[in-house]
Amino acid sequence: MEVAVPAGITRLFAHPVMDWGMSSLTQKQLVAREIYLARGRMLGGSSGSNATLYHRGSAADYDAWGLEGWSSKEVLDWFVKAECYANGPKPYHGTGGSMNTEQPRYENVLHDEFFKAAAAAGLPANPDFNDWSRPQDGFGEFQVSQKKGERADTYRTYLKPAMARGNLKVVIGARATKVNIEKGSSGARTTGVEYATQQFGDRFTAELAPGGEVLMCSGAVHTPHLLMLSGVGPAATLREHGIDVVSDLSGVGQNLQDHPAAVLAARAKPEFEKLSVTSEVYDDKCNVRLGAVAQYLFQRRGPLATTGCDHGAFVRTSSSLAQPDLQMRFVPGCALDPDGVKSYIVFGELKKQGRAWPGGITLQLLAIRAKSKGSIGLKAADPFINPAININYFSDPADLATLVQAVKMARQIAAQEPLKKYLQEETFPGERAASDKDLEEYIRRTVHSGNALVGTAAMGASPAAGAVVSSADLKVFGVEGLRVVDASVLPRIPGGQTGAATVMVAERAAALLRGQASIAPPSRQPVAV
Repeated sequence: MEVAVPAGITRLFAHPVMDWGMSSLTQKQLVAREIYLARGRMLGGSSGSNATLYHRGSAADYDAWGLEGWSSKEVLDWFVKAECYANGPKPYHGTGGSMNTEQPRYENVLHDEFFKAAAAAGLPANPDFNDWSRPQDGFGEFQVSQKKGERADTYRTYLKPAMARGNLKVVIGARATKVNIEKGSSGARTTGVEYATQQFGDRFTAELAPGGEVLMCSGAVHTPHLLMLSGVGPAATLREHGIDVVSDLSGVGQNLQDHPAAVLAARAKPEFEKLSVTSEVYDDKCNVRLGAVAQYLFQRRGPLATTGCDHGAFVRTSSSLAQPDLQMRFVPGCALDPDGVKSYIVFGELKKQGRAWPGGITLQLLAIRAKSKGSIGLKAADPFINPAININYFSDPADLATLVQAVKMARQIAAQEPLKKYLQEETFPGERAASDKDLEEYIRRTVHSGNALVGTAAMGASPAAGAVVSSADLKVFGVEGLRVVDASVLPRIPGGQTGAATVMVAERAAALLRGQASIAPPSRQPVAV
C-alpha cells in the first residue's frame, strides 16, 4: 500500500527495505554535504517511489540529442504508443498503451489560488505540458502516472501482467553482482549474469542460451556500477580495482545528470492552516484521518490520491532562454525542512510529540535543464559496496543562477494577492535571505535531488564521443549479447521528469528485440561480427 497509494511516497524516502540507501560523495561546493539519492529497491525500480509526474520534456530536448532515429518526431510516436491516457482521446496522447496516465484526482482550493497568483505574476496558463504544438511555458496541472488514483509503476503496468508466462522467471531477494563476459579470438561475448541472495553466500549464475542476450535495466546508478564490475568501463579505473578489462569504454559512469532542487516555503495564517493537504491527511496529533482513508478507498480521490506536487509551472528564468529552465512544483502544504527528505524525519518527531503539521505552501524549484555533470565510479570491486557517486551540482554556475532566480520568482508569485492573503511568513529561505549571495548560500546548504538521474551509459554513434551503447540498437560497444535499456542511455536530460522518456526507450527496445521496428535505417545499422 505504501507504493500503490500515491501519498505513501512520504514513507518511501530512505525506506530500510524499498530504497537502496544511496548518497553522493561529500560535496565541498555544497557545504561539505552528502546528497541523498532516492533509488527504488523493488520490482519496477524507481517508478515505484517517484512522484508519479508524467512529463516528456519538449520536442527540442530530443532534437538536441542529434542522434539518428531519436528526433522528436520519431520519439513522439513511441510516447503515444506507450501511453494509456484516461482523459483522452487527446492530441499528443495515446490510449492503447500500458503506461497509465491521467489528470490529478485531488483538488485543493490553494491550487486555484496558486494559478491566480501565477497569472497575476505574468505567467500564461498551459492546459497540457505534453502538447508539443505549443511552448512548455506556463502554469497548470501536471499529468500523473496513475490509474484511478493508484500509482501506475512499471511493475503493475508491464511486469505483473506477464508474470504467468512460461518463458519468464523473476528472482526476487537477489542482487546482480556481475555480467559474465567471455573473451575470445572474435571478441567479447556475454554468457550470463551472476547474482547472490546474500552478501557472503554463494553466487549463482543465470546462463544464456545460444544467441541469447542480457538486457541491463538497472538504472543510472546501478547499470554503470555493474558494467564496471564486469570489466566494461574506463580501463584505468578497472585496473585500479583489480578488474580485468573486457571493453575499455571511457564513457561508463560519466555524464551523470540530475535536476537539482531547492525550496521556498511559507506558513499559513492560523485561520487558514486547515486548508493544507497535510491537515486533510493528518489530525492535530499527526495521525491519519479516517475520512481521508475512506475517501480514497471508496472514491480513489482526496489527499491520499496525490504525491502532493502535481500542480505547478514551467518557467524561463531569463528572457534570453529558448525554453524553460525551471519547474515549479506547488504543494498546498508547508515543508518542515528545506530538504524534502528531512521534512519527513521532522514529521516523525512531530508525531512522537503529538503535535500538528503546520499549514502553508511550498514551491519546490527544479533546474530541469541543468548543465552540470557528475559521475559514477567504484569504491571497491565488491558489488555490495555502493558506488562512488559524484553528483557535482553547480559545476556549471548557470544551474545555481537558475535556482537563485527561481527563489525570487517564487517569492514574486507568493506575494500576489491570491496567495498573499493566506500566508503569515516565509519559513524557507526566510526573509533574512535577501541578497543573491544570501540565496546562493541557502541553496548550497539545502539543494537536494529531483530524482531524475540519467546519462551514465549514454547512447551515441561512437565510443570516441563518450558513448557506451549504440544509438542504433542499444548494444554495448565492444561486447556481443549485451544491451542497456534504462535511463542511463539518455545522453542529455530532458526538461521534465525522466520516467516517461525511460519507458519510451524501453518500448522501442522491446519492438527492436522482437523484430517489429528498427531505430536507425537498416543500411546504417552496425553489422554484428
